[in-house]
Parts: sequence; C-alpha cells; structure tokens
Amino acid sequence: MSPYRDPRDKRVFVPKQGGGLALNFGHPVAWWILVCTTIVPLIIVVGVTIAVLV
Repeated sequence: MSPYRDPRDKRVFVPKQGGGLALNFGHPVAWWILVCTTIVPLIIVVGVTIAVLV
C-alpha cells in the first residue's frame, strides 16, 4: 500500500477508508512529523545504546 501523496490537498492528516488517519506526504509538515517522531528518536536510542555498550 503506497502512502497518500497529493500536493494539491492542503490537509496534513487525511482520513483513511477503513477509519483512522494517514499522513499526506505531499505536504512538507508530514515529513517533519515523520522525522521528529521516528528518525530522531531512533538516532537517540542507537547513540545511547552504543554509549552504554562501549
């Protein structure tokens, strides 16, 4: 299933057919939400894990 991507749609969160919300990756704010909620915490966890093991 491909992510929702419509740059003409100004909504960041769009309703899914089965219920719930999806990010509109045609909107730049959606990319910031993705980075701030998944990538940055992952980098922090990996960094702390490496620091503890070394």
